[in-house]
Amino acid sequence: MAALNRPVARRPERGYVMLLTLITLLVLLFGVLFTMRGTLLQTAMTGNTMQRQKDVQASDLALRLMQQTIIQTAQSAGSVPLEIAANGKAWFYIPPNTGSPWPVPGTGTAATYWQTCQAASTCDTVANAASSVTPPPPSLPAGYTALVTVVPTNQPVDAYSCGTTGYTANYYDIFLHTTEANGATAANTETVFKLCTPTS
Repeated sequence: MAALNRPVARRPERGYVMLLTLITLLVLLFGVLFTMRGTLLQTAMTGNTMQRQKDVQASDLALRLMQQTIIQTAQSAGSVPLEIAANGKAWFYIPPNTGSPWPVPGTGTAATYWQTCQAASTCDTVANAASSVTPPPPSLPAGYTALVTVVPTNQPVDAYSCGTTGYTANYYDIFLHTTEANGATAANTETVFKLCTPTS
């Protein structure tokens, strides 16, 4: 019996199994962190895209409000161009050098335009500009602020594009900057508006 109960010689343990387990757990941790980072980034991008789409929709509504404002301003003044009818309105601006293209607000040389235009009286909020429209149009969704500047395009007056004899077309650029309440996202919109006024 003594031969069967022979003491087993112990070899010193070197921790290979523990080291391999720790390396495997570390690789799994990095995999989980990478996956979570990708998921969080995708969630943030999806949220920003959805908010940007809401900004564009609010900007479209602001554009319609400004088109109504321009039409009513021109109609109330009679047969004069908007340069005269909108004289003194903060939303209508005639750039000092009308012979050269005016830079698009918020880009290039006019990158800070929307931050400084209200103090310089070269833009106005859409809510203030549209306050004279009758009947009162619907307001922008809660929390949105839209700044607007309308400038002449320097296109020649067109007597044929209005389709009705006795009217001429004048063209104006409408620039809008629509921001949400927290200012995280915004939308810039530009369009050319054709205003038909009676030929004088």
